[in-house]
Amino acid sequence: MENLRSIGIFVRAAELQSFAAAAAVLGLTPSAVSKAVATLERSLGVRLLTRTARGVSLTEEGARFHARCRTIVAELQAAERELTAMRSLARGRLRVALHDSPAHSHIVPNLPAFLHRYPGLELDVSIVTGAVSLEAKNFDVAVFLGDPPDSNLVAHRIAERRFRTVAARSYLDRHGTPQEPRELEGHNCLVHVLPTGRAQNIWSYQKGARRLDVKVHGNLSIDHGSRMREMALAGLGIARLPSNNVDPLLATNDDLVWLLADWASEAPPVHLMYARGRGTAPKVRAFAEFVTSLFKDAEAGLYSAGRGQPRSSWPMWRA
Repeated sequence: MENLRSIGIFVRAAELQSFAAAAAVLGLTPSAVSKAVATLERSLGVRLLTRTARGVSLTEEGARFHARCRTIVAELQAAERELTAMRSLARGRLRVALHDSPAHSHIVPNLPAFLHRYPGLELDVSIVTGAVSLEAKNFDVAVFLGDPPDSNLVAHRIAERRFRTVAARSYLDRHGTPQEPRELEGHNCLVHVLPTGRAQNIWSYQKGARRLDVKVHGNLSIDHGSRMREMALAGLGIARLPSNNVDPLLATNDDLVWLLADWASEAPPVHLMYARGRGTAPKVRAFAEFVTSLFKDAEAGLYSAGRGQPRSSWPMWRA
């Protein structure tokens, strides 16, 4: 193995028939090339090149040796190029954990375009509703809501979210439209239940310096945002849903009404997370750029016509 470098220098010198020419191509001095070849000859116990004032030429033994070494050097160069390409391209299996809400509203509908862009990738996707340990489950990257659950993770906030208070026109026709957050106390409000079992029945609103916390109640508590959206659209009651869950529907369905639009209601932000040391992997970088672009475009209001799904303004994500 210690002769590999010298073999490469020998092959180039033999092909160019000059130590000086080989030195210029390899970025070495002529004396360094001469020394490397001499070291290789001593190691093998044969003279490989004949030196003259006009250059160098192969001896009989050197010609046989060169024929074998030329193939070896070409294979090594090909292996090096392949390794470089593998490092720069996203390929292999990527284990991804996605929180249920952004998964269905933003990410999953656009995965075909992502995989079209990176045909060498294989995705292993898990849809989760609560916190998960990347290390315990051996995930490469995750998209989650709220603050990072593990201090050992690298987290990037990729989107801010707000809650939308919504109801179907059929419900509002029967029960009236609340004009102030306090009026929600007199309505049937659909309550979201966290994976921990805690009901989110305190709805917070802010307008300028004024902040209100309203305790709501209703005849349905549910732990799935998309199913709650369906119940609201069916006219069962008023729901408070994250913007990424309901904005596509508000943009395409006149039956759903955004209530209290002049009151802000903050929702947990979206974070992209990965274990320390994994962020430089091409496949992780590619997925991170893909997801970030989806949320940026969603915030800009770029939705695919007729589907209510965010589309990316980056041509690279289009199938």
